[in-house]
Amino acid sequence: MMRSIDLGGSICFTQKAFTLIELMVVVAIIGILAAVSLPAYQDYTTRAKVAEAIALVAELKPRVAEYYRDKGRFPLNNKQAGVPDAKLILGNHVSGVVIENGALHISMGNKVAAHIDGKILSLRPIVVLGSPESPMSWVCGDDSVPSGMEAIGENKTSLKAVHLPSACRS
Repeated sequence: MMRSIDLGGSICFTQKAFTLIELMVVVAIIGILAAVSLPAYQDYTTRAKVAEAIALVAELKPRVAEYYRDKGRFPLNNKQAGVPDAKLILGNHVSGVVIENGALHISMGNKVAAHIDGKILSLRPIVVLGSPESPMSWVCGDDSVPSGMEAIGENKTSLKAVHLPSACRS
């Protein structure tokens, strides 16, 4: 805010400014906000990469389901499921996908941060107990299995819960 003062014919302006202490307080507040928001943003970007990995393997799920409908059991490996070898299923954030007893184990890699490089996310088929004709669904990571259903295969998820999309957390 400026105000004018009349000093005998000449006008002087006085100006109020921020003091050094006030500026230091503002910088400190900005620093605290950045320190709090940066880890949350990193977790968000990690979850986005994991979600992209899940989208990459979406076309493998029908192959597993088809094998189950045809044979009445789940494929033991990639070859039985009719998909490429694990090291040949690659993506921006995926270094390979292994099928074991119907479960898909996604290895995180390539363009990912070091804290999730080599970590695994499991997608397991879930079936209605005693009803092989019922539609099959999938459970992701550490998410719980609905009552009346059974998850097939082992859960090898090694990603921290904070790095999993909400659909993969229990």
